[in-house]
Amino acid sequence: MRLGLVKRKGFGSKAVTLFFGVAVTGSALSAPTGKQVEQQAQAVAALQMTEVSWHKGGWNDMMMLNATVQNSGRRDVKDIRIVCDHLSSSETKAASNTATIYGPFPAGKSKPIRNFDMGSFHEQTKGTNCSIVGATLATKRWGRTVR
Repeated sequence: MRLGLVKRKGFGSKAVTLFFGVAVTGSALSAPTGKQVEQQAQAVAALQMTEVSWHKGGWNDMMMLNATVQNSGRRDVKDIRIVCDHLSSSETKAASNTATIYGPFPAGKSKPIRNFDMGSFHEQTKGTNCSIVGATLATKRWGRTVR
């Protein structure tokens, strides 16, 4: 008895083609414009962290971040992304943590962050450098649409 491959014609291949066509078209429509990318970069550049400190939390292996985030820009932002690089005693990067602090950061204001869980840190950490690497532009400001 000989088994052969049976080719089917019909809906399957057309559905796959249609799916990929819609996916490509959808992603092209949602790609940010040059102006949006520039506004995003300006918003992130206007964010600064001051009074940065941290302490051990959890089972003494969690990094609990304290800082003040200042938004000196003209746009409200939300959901900032922070990266903390942990350095060993020889100043070699031992580990890195990335986290998102959800919530609004109004333009022209500062906001304290207290006991924010950044995750576990390397046991040989002797120093840490934290910075804001991203944020989302707020589309609403206290119920009013931003234009």
